[in-house]
Amino acid sequence: MEISELIDVIPKYMQKICFNYAPSRSKDEMNNTNIKVLIAIGKNPGISLHELSKLVMVDQGALSRIIKKFSTNNIIRQERSEKDRRVTYIFLEKTGNEIYLNSIQKIKEHIDNTFSKFSKDEKEDIFSALETLRKYLEKF
Repeated sequence: MEISELIDVIPKYMQKICFNYAPSRSKDEMNNTNIKVLIAIGKNPGISLHELSKLVMVDQGALSRIIKKFSTNNIIRQERSEKDRRVTYIFLEKTGNEIYLNSIQKIKEHIDNTFSKFSKDEKEDIFSALETLRKYLEKF
């Protein structure tokens, strides 16, 4: 695999496997970007808006709209930093946590279904490569 081809691997993985599990949704339900944001908050309670924006790769304007919607619907709560009032920390509320857990479960089921098409050896190779990549990314 060429280096230039490798650049596409992670976004394709995230798009095809993690976030395109295509649940049936009404217009009132969350889209994939909202789910990404919710999962990031669930995995990082107390994350700042700035860090969340970097983590989910969504610009702060779009993220602010999502956060406002989440706050209005009691999915998250925001707490201002006592040291720096410009900084806001974000936490899941009970409703948000339920949506988070449900989303994680749906994604796990989708990933299991997707990888059921691979042989045991292929799955081990893929998961081993992803684990290696995760370890290296954590060093940066």
